[in-house]
Amino acid sequence: MFWWKSLFRKRALDAQLDSELRFHIEKLMNDNIAAGMAPEEARRQAILEFGGQEQLKEELRDVYRIRLIETTLANLKSGFRFIRKSPSFSIAVILTLALGIGANSAVFSAIDAILLRPLPFPDGDQLTELHQYKPKVKDPQTRVAPVRLEDWNRMNVTFQAISGYYTEDGSETSGNLPEKVTQAFVAPRFLQVLGVSPALGRDFSADEEHFGGPNAVLISDRFWRTRFGGDPNAIGKKLRLMGLL
Repeated sequence: MFWWKSLFRKRALDAQLDSELRFHIEKLMNDNIAAGMAPEEARRQAILEFGGQEQLKEELRDVYRIRLIETTLANLKSGFRFIRKSPSFSIAVILTLALGIGANSAVFSAIDAILLRPLPFPDGDQLTELHQYKPKVKDPQTRVAPVRLEDWNRMNVTFQAISGYYTEDGSETSGNLPEKVTQAFVAPRFLQVLGVSPALGRDFSADEEHFGGPNAVLISDRFWRTRFGGDPNAIGKKLRLMGLL
């Protein structure tokens, strides 16, 4: 139970206890008045007879706690008895609840990751994903050719810039042992579109962004720490990806 629900429940219980104590004190006071006491004296005697209100409230809270524990234990015993009497039905109900809760948790996790949680980029709400769609082919959603991507960017009047990428699994073999990596081939303006810059080193040069230009690579922070131990002097070192330096 969330803490704020417990807080509201405690407040409601305190209000109920105060109401019960006032009722009993007023009843005793009325009895004293009927016996011939003055109202002030009747109320004072009623309070004295009842004793400290906070002490009484704490004793009543203990009674409520014991009642809650007894009710919980009784419900658990009833549940176990029902499971023993109808194990097949109980298992079916438990599995149904488990599948329902699991499915809802998975759906919420996906919605949270895709729709609710902001992208980890500056002004992430302004990023838009573009696709090429060809309804007449078997796989209508196809990759965009680099030349067409540049045409989109040249004719673009809506976005600040358009870039693209695609990923594939590969191996980095410049170390003592090959290491499996996921490499991304990016189009020009990639970091510009995301609104980020390298923590160390530089962005790709104009020559490196063209097909047939010099090879260059930017590595992730995790790869930098695992492969190079977080050494700042790793800038400029060569990697061997898919047999290419």
